[in-house]
Amino acid sequence: MSQKAKRIGRSTWPALVLVLAASVVGSGVLHAESIIPTLHATMRTMRASLAQIGEFAKGNGEPAAALDAATKIVTLAKSIPAIFPPGSELTELPGKTGAPPTTWNDVDRFLDAQKHLVIETSKLLAAVNGGNQEAIGQQLATTRKACSACHEQFRD
Repeated sequence: MSQKAKRIGRSTWPALVLVLAASVVGSGVLHAESIIPTLHATMRTMRASLAQIGEFAKGNGEPAAALDAATKIVTLAKSIPAIFPPGSELTELPGKTGAPPTTWNDVDRFLDAQKHLVIETSKLLAAVNGGNQEAIGQQLATTRKACSACHEQFRD
C-alpha cells in the first residue's frame, strides 16, 4: 500500500465508522444486517491497531503511527454501544455478529465492560504518547485482557 493510501486511510477511518454507526442508529429501524458492516470494520480496525502498537512496543514502527493507532482504539472503544444497540435483533442472524442474544439480558454488565475497555484504551493512548516501550507493552497486555474479557462474556 502506498504512503498516500495509508495517509488517506488514517484520515478517513473515523468518519467512515461514525457515518456507518450513525446510519445504523439514525435510521430509526434497527436491523441485524445494518450493524454487521460497522461491527466487523470496528473489530478489524481495533485488532490491526493493537497489532501496530505491539510492533511499536517491540521497537518497530513510527511514533506517529502508533499514536494514530492508539487514538483509533480509544475512539472505537467509545463507539461500541452504538454498534450493539439494544433492539438490533441479533437473533435474526445467528453466528454472523458473534454476539449472543443474551447480551441484552444484562445491558449494565455489557456497558460496564465497554467502560472498562475505554479506560484501558485511554491508558494505552497515554502510554503510547509517553513513548516508553516497556510501559506501552505492559498496558497493551492489559488492554488486550479487557478486549478478551468482553469477548468471553458477550461473544458466542
